[in-house]
Amino acid sequence: MKRIHREGYRYFKPSIDKTVTVEETTFLVPGKRRTPPSKRWYHSKVHMGWEKDMKAEERRELALDAHGGDYLATARALQALANVTRDRETAARAKSDADYFFRMNEKYGG
Repeated sequence: MKRIHREGYRYFKPSIDKTVTVEETTFLVPGKRRTPPSKRWYHSKVHMGWEKDMKAEERRELALDAHGGDYLATARALQALANVTRDRETAARAKSDADYFFRMNEKYGG
């Protein structure tokens, strides 16, 4: 396995070594560098009632209502959720909902 060394950290480049898959190098792999609950920094200030098993329309309506109709605040909250979650399905759906609200904010404003 060829390793690329750069200023204090090691990175395994999947394009050079075909035995390492992209899934093995991502943050979403369970059990890899897990932060203890006492040191986790993300705490949502608004409870949206958002669940990954809901339909897109329901998820988006709940999230928008929780943020008082503010498209930008809703998009930022969902983007933060997508960035910190370790569940692939939650990350994908939160990101798609965040992108939707960013588009709506561009189209209609706050």
